[in-house]
Amino acid sequence: MLVAIASSENKDLSKVDMHFGRCRWYCLYDSGKGNLQFVENPFRDDTGHAGCDAADFLAEQGVTMVVAGRFGSKVVERFKSLQIQMVIPDNDPSIHHIIQQFNSKKS
Repeated sequence: MLVAIASSENKDLSKVDMHFGRCRWYCLYDSGKGNLQFVENPFRDDTGHAGCDAADFLAEQGVTMVVAGRFGSKVVERFKSLQIQMVIPDNDPSIHHIIQQFNSKKS
């Protein structure tokens, strides 16, 4: 499964960003292979459809789950139509913590 995690920095110790469409980076974590990479959000400064354009971009990458602090209503509808799961963490975790949770579920 390919998971996108919204982040303000390109480091695994960064906190999950509160804003899906306006975050600076997405951490792409491949839970099957255990590798991760950071890709810059090319739509963060768009004036109109940053969230929906970012959702389409991540879908093109093969993402099946997205983690962020919140999602706008248009983005929620877009992800539902793309059949991509959205996760909002209960606390303010780091990307590293989210990845650890995925790994503990595999064990």
